[in-house]
Amino acid sequence: MEKIEKPKVYGFLSVLSNFGFLFLWLGQLTSQLADRIFVYVLMIIVYQLTQSNTGVALPLLAFGIPSVLVAPWAGLVADKLDRKWIMVISDVLRGLLILLIIPLIFKSVGLIFLLSLLVYTAAQFFAPAESSSIPELVEKHNLIVANSLFMITWMASSVVGLGLGAPLVGLLQEKGTFVASAMLYFVSGAAILLVPIKFKEAMVSKKNAHPLGDLGVGFEFIKRNRIVRYSLIKLFVATSAIAAISLLAISYAGKVLMIGERNFGYLIIAVGVGMLLGMGTLERLRHHLKLGTIVVISFLASGITLLWLSNTASLHLALFLIMLLGLSNIYITSSLQTILQSKIPRQIRGRVFGVQNMLVNSAFTLPVVVFGVIADLWGILFAIAALGWVVLLTGVAGIFLPKFKTV
Repeated sequence: MEKIEKPKVYGFLSVLSNFGFLFLWLGQLTSQLADRIFVYVLMIIVYQLTQSNTGVALPLLAFGIPSVLVAPWAGLVADKLDRKWIMVISDVLRGLLILLIIPLIFKSVGLIFLLSLLVYTAAQFFAPAESSSIPELVEKHNLIVANSLFMITWMASSVVGLGLGAPLVGLLQEKGTFVASAMLYFVSGAAILLVPIKFKEAMVSKKNAHPLGDLGVGFEFIKRNRIVRYSLIKLFVATSAIAAISLLAISYAGKVLMIGERNFGYLIIAVGVGMLLGMGTLERLRHHLKLGTIVVISFLASGITLLWLSNTASLHLALFLIMLLGLSNIYITSSLQTILQSKIPRQIRGRVFGVQNMLVNSAFTLPVVVFGVIADLWGILFAIAALGWVVLLTGVAGIFLPKFKTV
């Protein structure tokens, strides 16, 4: 008797009806919200203690150090140990550490910095375990949808989390807001516990029993695999661009669009609308174009859009262009994430995503500072134009990398 193959079910309803993925997504959402609320309150407290803008850089420093030093090792741990429990322990540790900070409020900047450093260190273990788990929960043909959902949730929770900071502090004060942040981490941990990820032993080659050798396997794979290497580079550029434009949006709203710095949130909303449109159309677009081709075209479109944005003072046109940037960014990041998940073997997936986590987190530090300095020295429009050329040239470079383009 001939076996009848079940038709593949595509789309967001298919992904969201997968309860394992749904709980992982809920875990990501609540964890991200907790991260952003914590950062918001931390910046307020450090400023009140130091009365300086330089002091506010301490949370950024506490975030950046583990991103560079710990993220690759966190990926190695995600390959060796149970990924579900890595995420749960990361959530619980962050929640407990934040509760430990409460007695130190307005007392010691040094101790607050140290505990924040530990919170961000624990956070590094969550991301590679999470990214490595998605392909195990979602069928391959729905990876693009799942990644789009995760990317837009990541951006939306960043904006909403920071936006919730102000009313929460007003309602609960600093201590109560810290407790709320910790509770969100505990909710995330509980959701992750319900994710049906099975631990598979012997995920690391015995030839590289030494930790340094194990870690080197991930870097060696990236070095030898051009598609993975180019994908990570392009992901770094795309993340740097969206982080930089978010920073420049405040000045752009006030000095160019003349709507006031406080109304820069409208620009962020435009980015979000574009991302929603991108999330809704990418799955259909991929049936007509290869993912590598979508990435190249999106980089070219983003670069042209940024250059156009640097030459307009029209509010309505600016909102439309920024919406296009959000759409293109989802096309780029979701496609690249799907390419990476399909090209990286399961046994080293955590290590490669650990490196990715390091690059993505770094994109929110150095490039943001660089374009902030450029804007201060030569003006906001010059900085946006410079960013546009970087993005555009990244797309042009993709045209000359046929192996990447034809993934």
